[in-house]
Amino acid sequence: MMKIQSTLKNFSVAKDISQLLANSKDLGFGLYIDERGVIYPVLPDDKCPQCLAKLSKNGYNHSQERVGKHLGLNFKKGKLVCQNKTCNFQLSTPKEIIRLFNGAFWEWFDNEIISLGTKGLSPGAIAQHLKEMSIISFSDEYIRLRLQDFAKKTQQPKPLEKPSGVIIHDEQFLKIKGNELKRISTLDAHNPNVYHDKLYSNRTKDTMEKIFQELKKTFGDTIRAAVIDGLAASKNALKEVFIKVIIQFCLFHFAKNVKDAYKEEVGYGKGKHCIPLDHLIGFFSILNIFFDHDREINELRKLQEERKEHIDRINNYDLSVAKRQDYIEDYKVRYDEKAREYLREVKKIRRRTNGIKLTLRTEEQAKELLETAKKFNVFPKKVQKQVVRLENNWENFTHCLRDKTIPPTSNKIEQFYALTLNWNDKNNLQSEEEFYQEQKFNLFKRYNLPFFKHGSFTNFIKTAFALFLTFGIT
Repeated sequence: MMKIQSTLKNFSVAKDISQLLANSKDLGFGLYIDERGVIYPVLPDDKCPQCLAKLSKNGYNHSQERVGKHLGLNFKKGKLVCQNKTCNFQLSTPKEIIRLFNGAFWEWFDNEIISLGTKGLSPGAIAQHLKEMSIISFSDEYIRLRLQDFAKKTQQPKPLEKPSGVIIHDEQFLKIKGNELKRISTLDAHNPNVYHDKLYSNRTKDTMEKIFQELKKTFGDTIRAAVIDGLAASKNALKEVFIKVIIQFCLFHFAKNVKDAYKEEVGYGKGKHCIPLDHLIGFFSILNIFFDHDREINELRKLQEERKEHIDRINNYDLSVAKRQDYIEDYKVRYDEKAREYLREVKKIRRRTNGIKLTLRTEEQAKELLETAKKFNVFPKKVQKQVVRLENNWENFTHCLRDKTIPPTSNKIEQFYALTLNWNDKNNLQSEEEFYQEQKFNLFKRYNLPFFKHGSFTNFIKTAFALFLTFGIT
């Protein structure tokens, strides 16, 4: 029950005030707001429940609730006292009542916290934003706990779209307080669905089998193809769980392995990142097997010809052998750097929205280009091992050339990792709980699901207006 004085100048908002206190019935007594805006408890017949004597209204206390104070609301909590001097009964308006009034405020603040938290802002940044926006201070710890509480109460979003039957599987390495862990993930190749994304201490065949067995419980034998990084444990586990599955080795990982082999054998400079021009041509001859890199090879060969002209010119000079060799080495380094600069520019162009896109070869072209690369290039030993691996696993590397529904790379999952856990964050996690909380938020964004109830700001404004008319400081 709730009574509102009909003589109040703000009687027009009585309905809104009543709605705000709709849950007060759970308190076991009613409420009464007098013409001064004091909230009093109301007991049956206004009698003491202990001795049945009359009750008197014995003043009020101003609420110290910070939301009200910051918003200029002067909440007054009244007190009932038994008139019987031998009875010690008294009842004050509990602070929970004020929190009922402030429900819309807290809902709005929570929505702001959750919205900003799911956008990747730190608790400190969120607290600063709320203080600048509302003049109300929140501690970093309070923000962190609110986000944690939201994550615990929220169910993990489930994949929304129909599975395509083609999955991408990969791993990301991260650290939590110095301990190395493996984040193992499985995504759909043709829609945003995330089927698996958990942390493990290893990536052995047993671990992979458990993951794929979970997927089999969900999908049965409907998974017909998988793109993986080439890890033997993943391949073997997939073959055992999904007997007829087509396994495509990621061409991006293959290219990375070839480049690492070149860096280890012939690379120089900081981190051995600089690969000599002649070997860069060999590297792109291997990449050219699957994707059209003719443009890069032609430009690198032009640089090679320019360099040769300089070297021929130097060889015609009357110089000592040592001096001639110094000049030649200088030009080699210069043209290695020119090649690196050119490739950096090409990379930038390809990254643009309307940049040059790589074209996938046909299987016949790939076979021919493999033989051409072997014929016209001298590969370092570690690179030769990668070429042999390609030949021995030709079928696993070329499913994408025969079936256009199978992606040639696991780039989609690499992009997923970049968006959900960048390089800095993955090495600075404080706990596994923090990781799973962040990924739950990321799935909400990925599936375009709402984080909170819409209309909270409208409720906030309406509530603030009604309360200010009733309890505003004048």
